[in-house]
Amino acid sequence: MSLAAAAAPRAAAPPATDFARELRRIDARIAAGEGALAPPTDTERVTTYVDALYRRALLTGDLDALERVEPAIDRGIGLITHPGDLHLLKARLAFHLHRLADVGRILEAVAPARTCPEGQTLLADLDFQQGRYAAAAARYEAVIAKDRHWGALAGLAYHHFKMGDPAHADRLYAEAEDELTAKEMRAFAWLELQRGVLDLAHGRRDETAAHYARAERAYSGWWVADEHCAELLAVAGDLEAATELYERLISQVSRPELQQLLGQLHVLMERPGRARSRFVQARAGYLDSVRRGGVHYIHHLADFYCEAIANGARAVEWARRDVALRENFITQAALAWALMRGGAPAEAAEWMDRALASGVQDAHLFAQAAAVYGAAGEAEKAASCLDRSRQFNPRLSRFHVHR
Repeated sequence: MSLAAAAAPRAAAPPATDFARELRRIDARIAAGEGALAPPTDTERVTTYVDALYRRALLTGDLDALERVEPAIDRGIGLITHPGDLHLLKARLAFHLHRLADVGRILEAVAPARTCPEGQTLLADLDFQQGRYAAAAARYEAVIAKDRHWGALAGLAYHHFKMGDPAHADRLYAEAEDELTAKEMRAFAWLELQRGVLDLAHGRRDETAAHYARAERAYSGWWVADEHCAELLAVAGDLEAATELYERLISQVSRPELQQLLGQLHVLMERPGRARSRFVQARAGYLDSVRRGGVHYIHHLADFYCEAIANGARAVEWARRDVALRENFITQAALAWALMRGGAPAEAAEWMDRALASGVQDAHLFAQAAAVYGAAGEAEKAASCLDRSRQFNPRLSRFHVHR
């Protein structure tokens, strides 16, 4: 798929897309399970119903709905004798909402959820998010040695991607695809998107477009694939087409980060009024989630006050909260960037030292490090990081999506 093809306007998604068909199947399971959480009931009925609620929220990208699934999971756990699957589901939900401490507590307390391949893979994901990179890799490898679980292969692929071995990462993503059944086409599409992200991180835009096209063919109508395509269009410089696609996504999916990304496109196109409007909507969505007790958007708020509506003090406040939840190269670099924006370049350089000590090899990270070290007066380190950024991706764009 060429970039020109990616930029071509798409017709409205027909009702017979793979996404629409799966959503109908899930809705049918939810309708059939009404009343499952009122006794008398049975394990299969409860588990099927709650799992359908979870899958619908995840499929549609509705984080509010995902939060509302948790009380249903808790009710289901109280109704059945062997709720190990529901405990695992609760841990997955907590991970998606970035409540990492809850993930560890849930899995530690429930042996069946902790010891199965899915539970061990989730613990490896948790290790990576909390900055225990070697432990994450070892746990992924242990799962793969016993059960070639596609999720563990994908997790190990991401590890090698970030640690600077893209060829090994791509091979692992391909192996993960081979482990899927014909019924798991959404998982196949997701893996193709990850392979595209890997190529995009190294400036290989045509290869990225080809992976995204395969994802769309495998599982049509999925907003997640469209979101990746919108980023690709923006990175390639077709800002108008990217704007149109983001606007369509926002009409389908209520996610404040999409509002911010659209605002950033308007900034690049020198449309400050439109940008401000999108930024205000993004901020409202982020803060509404935080007011409800959510932590998913804390990282986004740190970035927001750096890049959207500049406020260095607020950026540092949110970035410190993010680091307290999960200290890894992403949150360390975000705090460094916020400190630089907030006028504390020396402390910013210290936090950037921590981020780079992770061993992560990433063009965007090196570009940020160059700016931080430059602001701190460390010219030699700044020049080295800028050179490394260009080596990894000589086509690095001003438009960036956190992944």
